[in-house]
Amino acid sequence: MTVAARPSNAGFTLVELMVTVALLAVVMSLAAPSFQSLLETQRMRAAAFDLMADLTLARNEALKRGSIATPVTLRPASGDAAHWESGWSVTVGTEVVAKKNPVGNGVTFSGPATVTFDRNGRVSSATAVARFSLTNSSATRNRCISLDPSGRPKSATTACPT
Repeated sequence: MTVAARPSNAGFTLVELMVTVALLAVVMSLAAPSFQSLLETQRMRAAAFDLMADLTLARNEALKRGSIATPVTLRPASGDAAHWESGWSVTVGTEVVAKKNPVGNGVTFSGPATVTFDRNGRVSSATAVARFSLTNSSATRNRCISLDPSGRPKSATTACPT
């Protein structure tokens, strides 16, 4: 009488599965901090791009509506100059031309209380350069958006001068 060979099971044992899950947990714990830094950097870059676009939009709206006496204003959503990270809006009188949502966690964003463009596209609310400062939570990355009285925005990947 011959004994039939047992068929081999194609699959994982419980021990193999537990070792794989443990290794995956170790790799994820090593990757998470750098991923957080990447997210903050991307949020800061996106906020700077959005602000540059809205400053250009506000200036163009002021030039386009030059015959209208109502100035074009960019202001933080919270009304507090120290907290632009909660979003902002571009308005012409009471009409909202553009509105941005909050920038997300890990980004500190400050600037002037408001920026107002006159009918010639110049900044009418300031005689000096207006600056917007963006910083990540660890203060290792900075962005500075400056707006001179002519109304043209400039972006730099450095901290704003004091």
